[in-house]
Amino acid sequence: MWAAAGLWAGILLSGFNLYAAVTTYIPQFLVRNDFRLVYGAALDGWRYGYGHLYDLAAQKQVIEGLAPGTYWSPYLNPPPLAWLGTPFLALPFDLAILVWTVLLVGAALLAWRLVAPGDRLSRLAHLALFLGLFPTAFGLMVGQPVALVAAAVAVAWWMAARGRPGLAGLALSCIALKPQLALLVPLCLLVAGHWRVVVVWSVATAVMVAVALVLLGGDGLQRYRDALALASQWEPTRRYAIAGPLGLGPQVYLVELIVVAIAIVAAWRQRGRPVGLPIATGIVASLLFTPYVGFQDFAMLVVAAWMVVRSGATAFQVALMVVGYALLELALLVLAVPILVAESLLLLSLAWPIATPRQWPVPARP
Repeated sequence: MWAAAGLWAGILLSGFNLYAAVTTYIPQFLVRNDFRLVYGAALDGWRYGYGHLYDLAAQKQVIEGLAPGTYWSPYLNPPPLAWLGTPFLALPFDLAILVWTVLLVGAALLAWRLVAPGDRLSRLAHLALFLGLFPTAFGLMVGQPVALVAAAVAVAWWMAARGRPGLAGLALSCIALKPQLALLVPLCLLVAGHWRVVVVWSVATAVMVAVALVLLGGDGLQRYRDALALASQWEPTRRYAIAGPLGLGPQVYLVELIVVAIAIVAAWRQRGRPVGLPIATGIVASLLFTPYVGFQDFAMLVVAAWMVVRSGATAFQVALMVVGYALLELALLVLAVPILVAESLLLLSLAWPIATPRQWPVPARP
């Protein structure tokens, strides 16, 4: 009955999201879809060299030249996302944005296929609720790479749970596309004893960092730092982060330090437990730690919740996740504080794992 109710609720929510996509986001893709920034950054780097990747004047010229009425805003993601966007330059922009959207939907489906627990009906309900959650749908409609990071974390979990730490580390390195979504996952895995995954992740990430530094050069790196400093002052980037209600200042650094400390304690207590627990802990802690949180980034919490359920959620955690789902669906109304409180309670609950969890079997194949 619960699965049927969840499936029905997810279908209704997905219907609303589809209506919003057809009436608003698809017709206004030149303004609302952020893939224009990825495509523009890739084109900027291809034309002028990657040292100009964060040259705001060059960005503006390239993006506004994609089509009449294209809206420019600074590209702030790390270079790997622009690298990923480079093959799309072989396609016209209108077709490229369609292929990109298909890629994002496929990544979201892969994350669900690998991580969602339960029998067939329950998994369908999880899928409907995942796609029906407005932050998830919003990320897909505006071309945000959140689904790609969710898929990378899901594949890393799947590989690690099957005793393939090398492949898990390679998959985890793909969080470089939008690192703030899972920034603390490697730390939690290391503390929890999954050091082989972290070693491979660190090597792969170090290679990407080295290539990025060479391509950017000193001037390009300084432009990137200037762009991030500019974005840190914007209210939309802080609206759902702890810097939103607390404001900028030493108090934010203190709270970030507390978040990292709790995550480390939780990961230490999770040694010998299913690998999904430290990954989920890292996701929740990352969204509390980072100063850059977008509305669409909350889709990562669904993946974290699936891992907690698989590893044996307590009744308190289940109730908290149900309340949290409702808060995320109504995030535009309830705003940041209730969501931050729910995230904090979930992180604290992960520091005290239950002794005899119920574990769901890992899917045999993706």
